[in-house]
Amino acid sequence: MASAAPLNQLMHLPATRRQPVTVGTTAALVGLVVCLLLVAAGASWRVSGGRWAVIETPSMGVAAPVGTLILTRPALLGNLRVGDIVTYRPRNLPDSLITHRVVAVLPDGTLQVRGDINGAVDPFPVTQTDLVGQVVAHYRGLGWLVRGLPTLLLGIVVLVIGTALYVPVRWRSSTRILGSCLLVAATSLIVRPFVHPVLVAVTATPNGSVATVVSGGLLPTRITGLSGHHVDLTLGQVGAVPVTADRPGGPVMVNGSPHLHGWWLAAMIAVCLIPLLWTSLIGLTPDQPDTDQPDADQPGPDQPGPSTGAPA
Repeated sequence: MASAAPLNQLMHLPATRRQPVTVGTTAALVGLVVCLLLVAAGASWRVSGGRWAVIETPSMGVAAPVGTLILTRPALLGNLRVGDIVTYRPRNLPDSLITHRVVAVLPDGTLQVRGDINGAVDPFPVTQTDLVGQVVAHYRGLGWLVRGLPTLLLGIVVLVIGTALYVPVRWRSSTRILGSCLLVAATSLIVRPFVHPVLVAVTATPNGSVATVVSGGLLPTRITGLSGHHVDLTLGQVGAVPVTADRPGGPVMVNGSPHLHGWWLAAMIAVCLIPLLWTSLIGLTPDQPDTDQPDADQPGPDQPGPSTGAPA
């Protein structure tokens, strides 16, 4: 019968295998969505007249430490009050931005500002021309992510494309997990968000030199000066530690290291276990069958198909 051959072919068509979604693909999609949301939020904020910046110096102490993302809105000088935080361009450094707190409104309507940990007010009062805007929101630590985002995005693109082109399927997920861990580690070395001590000043005393230090890192930090002398600080806190120079008039050094305990230690252990938990809960890519080999029940080109019992 004429319909026997097509029926045989239909009965022995190989089943289509569904390709599993890998860990690397899932991570890439999640990262892409997060990045798109951040870009959309930043663009909408700028279109509405706002600005954003990342704090780079510790003058605002715990209120806006190093690595804080600040959002500013244009404001009129007459609407600002003592205690407000403003961003302005100093007259002697017009290409710089300074974010300090209003400490006084002068009779001529200009503002006197000062950093929370500074001992003196800024040298020039802020006028309407100098004013960039009022800080309406600030997010501690988020600025570190903004700084590291270009490196992370570039690394993710290279990792996903490179593994898709040059790594076999069975090793692709594990390679992407390992590559993601190395990428985060490299970005951390470049940006230094976790331990970031900032040396503010060195003061000479009768008993030696004392360094004033501010912690700009996300983790609790132990600052060490002279052997046996240290101070423990959290993000934005100010401390002092005795120091000495290698030679008279030479530079002094302070060392910072994570000082984790309690919930901080438990949280860091959990973060380090994320790759293991990911592979345990989601799994790696299963071994893929060789698509070039015919199935056991699929007849080869020189083999006759199985008989259906139909007459010729």
